Amino acid sequence: MDMDILIRNADLADGSGGPVRQADIAVQGECIAAVTSAGALPAANAAEVIEADGLLVTPGFIDPHTHYDGQATWDDRLAPSADHGVSTVVMGNCGVGFAPVRPQHKAVLIDLMEGVEDIPGAALHDGIQWAWESFPEYLDALAAKPRAVEVAAQLPHGALRTYAIGDDGDVNGPATDAQIETMARLAAEAAEAGAVAFSSNRITLHTSVSGEAVPGTFAESREVNAIMRAAQRNGRSLFQVVPAGLMGEDPEGFRREIAFYRALSLETGCTVLFTIAQNNVQPDLWRELFDLTDTANAEGAQLVPMTINRPGGLLLSWETFHPFVDRPSYVEVAALPLAQRMAALRDPGRRERILKEPVQTPMLEHAATIVMSSLGSTFPPNTECLAEPDPANSLARRIERTGATPLEGLYDALCDAAEQPSGPGFLNVFMGNYAEGSLDAVHEMLSHPGTLVGGGDGGAHVTVICDASYPTYMLQHWVRERTRGPRLPVEQAVRMLTRDPAELLGMKDRGLVAKGRRADLNVIDLNRIRLGPPRVEHDLPSGAPRLLQAASGYVATLVGGQVTSREGLDTGARPGGLYRK
Repeated sequence: MDMDILIRNADLADGSGGPVRQADIAVQGECIAAVTSAGALPAANAAEVIEADGLLVTPGFIDPHTHYDGQATWDDRLAPSADHGVSTVVMGNCGVGFAPVRPQHKAVLIDLMEGVEDIPGAALHDGIQWAWESFPEYLDALAAKPRAVEVAAQLPHGALRTYAIGDDGDVNGPATDAQIETMARLAAEAAEAGAVAFSSNRITLHTSVSGEAVPGTFAESREVNAIMRAAQRNGRSLFQVVPAGLMGEDPEGFRREIAFYRALSLETGCTVLFTIAQNNVQPDLWRELFDLTDTANAEGAQLVPMTINRPGGLLLSWETFHPFVDRPSYVEVAALPLAQRMAALRDPGRRERILKEPVQTPMLEHAATIVMSSLGSTFPPNTECLAEPDPANSLARRIERTGATPLEGLYDALCDAAEQPSGPGFLNVFMGNYAEGSLDAVHEMLSHPGTLVGGGDGGAHVTVICDASYPTYMLQHWVRERTRGPRLPVEQAVRMLTRDPAELLGMKDRGLVAKGRRADLNVIDLNRIRLGPPRVEHDLPSGAPRLLQAASGYVATLVGGQVTSREGLDTGARPGGLYRK
């Protein structure tokens, strides 16, 4: 048998959750041609041999929750996901996206994406090359651009409602029968063209830059039911949603959400994928919500909770986001190079003025309040084991020891992080999944049958997080290094990154290493897998900054049978296109 690539003597975690086994994997064209016992395939028949003795081979990782909707139209690589073994990304989450769109609504959708997902509007205005109006035309535009990863798209409620109602009523008011009929027709059209799901948002904190809630946030059940019925193809459909009450501000609201999802699933037969996390306001609420989910599923519903596998939060620095960013005495020096800015910020007089000045914008005031209430789970960059740090090393404890006020302590810690010997770093603010000072609650969630891992928001919140690196975090922390509680078996971790999202999304050609499957593969040195430090790059179309994070230990990543990276370096291969359901 002739082979384009032979991966030989691998430790294969095939995505099924079964035990790791020694194997050879033959790749021919875009597909896996054979999976045999180690040493069974002759190297002489392969155009290229990857020696994988002592290395882990997995399916390519599938990230079910990203926001590359705009970036995918100009970027052929899609970092940071491409740096972390991801071979397929799913866009259009949380009800926001760019299709369908009428010409007069393009700026509206950009305003919405910027407000909800913190993607600079200037980058979207400069980068998106609008070549569509309908959702099928958007998919065609995506399919026309080769990439290092595959993309899949969901139909977003915000864009759908704006298209159907935007020129004829309130996009957040009750829809008329005619408007619902229009949305259902467009949903059927999107599903037929290849949309993998319908997404929506129900959390009121998600708003556009101008303060408008995501269209669909208050949609009635008759509207959502009609859209889901229309979107069903081949006997299955998926509804992705961000729930009301997610941040713990309205526990009863979140309970009503579970009841809403139960009724929707039982009525339409759809699967509901919803985000869940441990929050600091009601740190045990997630357990009750899991119980409600289990009860609903026992009655025949199909509800799937999704959580990220790491603490959720913010990265703060003087170079990206911080709570002082709009105070007048900071704005005066904000454009200076970092070294000069630090000299100005260390000046006692300027420091005092900045600390006394109020936040200038309401949106930032909310973010600043969250940061100041999270000092007990905020950690400097030199904290031992930032993957799961001890609360004794938090900024709050440091402030207690110095006698500074909380605001003074935060300001000084930002200065210290910028001037550490190894180079500028970030304060890590853990606002979610860390209410008890450990990841024990996350371990329970990940171990609960039916939980999906995701929520890294690749392409979004570009100056405050880089959680799209969560596959590397999964292997480094949960499989290899965790000391403060149980780890995860490598077979379970790989299954959660591969087969589980593939099955949920109906992707029958990937997620497993098996003959005939698409040759999306990772060759990994598990002993070397490691996250690099977050870094700032000014590579968006407008020159705006974003956070990226590299990883070591990925010996090779294959997408569609081609090696797209070797030892973390881009090969230039662009075999990824559009996945259509």
